[in-house]
Amino acid sequence: MKKRGVVLFDLYGTLIDIETDEGDPAVFAALSRYLLYHQVKIGPEDLKAAFFGEVGLRLSSREERNPEVNVFEVFRDIMRRHSGKKHHKLVVLSATALFRSLTMRRFGLFPGVRGALEEIAKTWRTALVSDAQWAFAEPEMELLGLEKFFLTRVLSSRLGFKKPDPRPFEIAMKRVGVSAGDCVYIGDSPERDLLGATNAGIRCVLFRRAAGPYDGLGAGLSAEASFYEYGELYPLLLRLLPV
Repeated sequence: MKKRGVVLFDLYGTLIDIETDEGDPAVFAALSRYLLYHQVKIGPEDLKAAFFGEVGLRLSSREERNPEVNVFEVFRDIMRRHSGKKHHKLVVLSATALFRSLTMRRFGLFPGVRGALEEIAKTWRTALVSDAQWAFAEPEMELLGLEKFFLTRVLSSRLGFKKPDPRPFEIAMKRVGVSAGDCVYIGDSPERDLLGATNAGIRCVLFRRAAGPYDGLGAGLSAEASFYEYGELYPLLLRLLPV
């Protein structure tokens, strides 16, 4: 029998506990040295300025209320500009992976995530809707064994826009073939997850947040429920979704 309900998940801050520091000068010092091996000649300070400048320029040039950039393209263009040649996709991906690894300060699943996903997947379909860089998120999901759980993955960096825009949620629902009434979204941010899901007509459950009204997000806007430990999620979903 086809599973009717769908549980949509955010990724970072909801399933993955992560902390990064993209402003650390040591990150760009190490990355600058690595890029020399690929004939990309740019010093650490110039590399840092180029990275943040390129990100800012791309965000400001997009005609979107909630624009998103593609970090892979940012590094691809910086490397081409400072070497005079086009690099293979795998070389650019290696640079983005090194950048990410150098910025990482904390990384892992929140306690109970894997068990909760295994239990939920037996009862409902699951999909991912996340503001995330695909060049980071896709290998990190594989590293943590998450990729097998989701029928589809909607990542903002592949779209050019992000939450609270309702379109990422709508794309996920279309791919899975489900209506908003049969979905619940699990996220951690009232400003992005709760507001975005609500904009798409989807009920939202907040992780490690209160379920009360959130001032400034809309009159009476509140999460359907909230939870602090992943052992609480499955019984909570049983009250919200058809089985």
